Amino acid sequence: MDFANSFDVISIDTVEDAASQLGKLRYCERAIVLLKHKDLVTDELIAASDVVVAIPPPTGADFMIAAWRMGFGRISREDAAFLATQDLGRVSLAFRIGRSANAVIGRLRRLNTPGEQSASTPETAGPRLEELSGYGEAMVWGMDLAQDLADWKTGKLDWSAIDRGVLISGQPGSGKTQFASALAQSCGAAFVATSAAQWQSHGHLGDMLKAMRRSFNEARKESPTILFIDEFDSIGDRASASGDNASYQRQVINALLECVDGAQELEGVVVVGATNFPELIDPALLRPGRLERQFEIKMPDAVTRADIFRFHLGIDLLDADLGEPAKWSEGWSGADIAKCVRSARRVARRGKRPLTMADLMAAMPERNPIPLDVLKMVAVHEAGHAIVGVMVEADRLQSVTISETVSSAIRTQSLGGTLFEERLFERRTSTFFDNKIAVLLAGMAAERLVFGEHTNGSGGHMESDLVRATELATMMEVKWGFGSMISSQAAERTGELERLRDVRPRLAQDVEARLKAQYKRVEKMLSERIGVLRKVSDALVRQQSLTGDEVRQIVFGSHRSIKKLAIDLSNDVFN
Repeated sequence: MDFANSFDVISIDTVEDAASQLGKLRYCERAIVLLKHKDLVTDELIAASDVVVAIPPPTGADFMIAAWRMGFGRISREDAAFLATQDLGRVSLAFRIGRSANAVIGRLRRLNTPGEQSASTPETAGPRLEELSGYGEAMVWGMDLAQDLADWKTGKLDWSAIDRGVLISGQPGSGKTQFASALAQSCGAAFVATSAAQWQSHGHLGDMLKAMRRSFNEARKESPTILFIDEFDSIGDRASASGDNASYQRQVINALLECVDGAQELEGVVVVGATNFPELIDPALLRPGRLERQFEIKMPDAVTRADIFRFHLGIDLLDADLGEPAKWSEGWSGADIAKCVRSARRVARRGKRPLTMADLMAAMPERNPIPLDVLKMVAVHEAGHAIVGVMVEADRLQSVTISETVSSAIRTQSLGGTLFEERLFERRTSTFFDNKIAVLLAGMAAERLVFGEHTNGSGGHMESDLVRATELATMMEVKWGFGSMISSQAAERTGELERLRDVRPRLAQDVEARLKAQYKRVEKMLSERIGVLRKVSDALVRQQSLTGDEVRQIVFGSHRSIKKLAIDLSNDVFN
């Protein structure tokens, strides 16, 4: 669209400009008003406008692309991050035709003096949250927080209306630290990073508490601030503490509660905790007014991995299809992808040539084909989940997949997955949860029926079939009144459920009995349909993927349709 011919464009740089220019609006059918800074947004302008939009300052990635498209060539990420801290008008004047990018950046660096960073840009270097991919609901929350902080800075919002903290959990390398740093960038906030281990490294209890309070004091002074506390689970849980360590942990947690509860003193500070083990954190730290929001950052899927490759590649391989590296990087974190891109660039630099797709693929660890006998085992396992899933219809099957190859660089990785959708409205009765347990146990039962024994992929890790089935069975007995007792315990975290089974032998027996009953049920269902099991598994070996409708066609010969919500059962792994 040609904006010059479609809109009247009014530029306002000063208060005096505003007084003289705003009168023109009454005669404009369509107009765009450009303000140099937010302080020029007056009540009169708001009344005259259909919408007011705050445009964030350009990021380092924006400068990299702009320099390339304007003919200044490639600039490094470091130089682009530096340009993002400078006044945009000064940068625009410096980039004159005939000057090289290196000359411009060198001139700006010489002019730059300490403390001259743009007030709207935090001191941390790196991407903004909106430039990243793979953070899901945490991304939505973070962008809402950025808007809330902007409104708080201008006095439009009271601090009491803003979330005080968030807990981010995920596997190592899933991007928890990067999330916090990028959040600070998007919020225009300072970034103060620490960890429970750093506090503890100062010595005895008194020194640790001083280090903890020092971090909070630093965050207060830099307000607005994102205070990032890594290894948050190391602080512990008072309920699980015992022996000589109990008093120490209790004092540490009480001191931390005192720090995060300082509503008036902590105005302008948002606490971001990060952990690999959220179930080990004291529940009191997660109550409203503290780290009241919790998000899990999952390892990126193929689409997100392609986006992460694109982010780290910048202007390199702009026209390349990144589907292939995304496909072969299954199980990778964002950190793994960044390392791959750095390695590929190093090869290109040594060859004194531009980066190529061949460089990128060569930097990826070798993919090893899965032996046919193992592939058949994985297919049988996933087919078991899928068949029992469509038969009991606890959830609606969406797809089932297996992988032909594994990465030589990842010790434990998924070989297959079965994706179900949960009903939006469902009577969550004892039968409903027994059906869920049945689906979880069906993979192991299918392996035993076909091969006479099962592999270790069904258990052993937190998201495995057996652990999830055991947790469900325990909650049925102690929480929802589906067992021999109708009294209820509010336990739902893995550690709490394990402790209940440890101290209540009868509970452990009841859980085992429920699991065995559902296993026998599943074994009977599959043994009566052994031909169907072989058809589905053979199709998986040939195609690597089947839709829910294709599985239902094999099982029933017809299609069914139920509206449901998504859950993921793709956690079977290979060690």
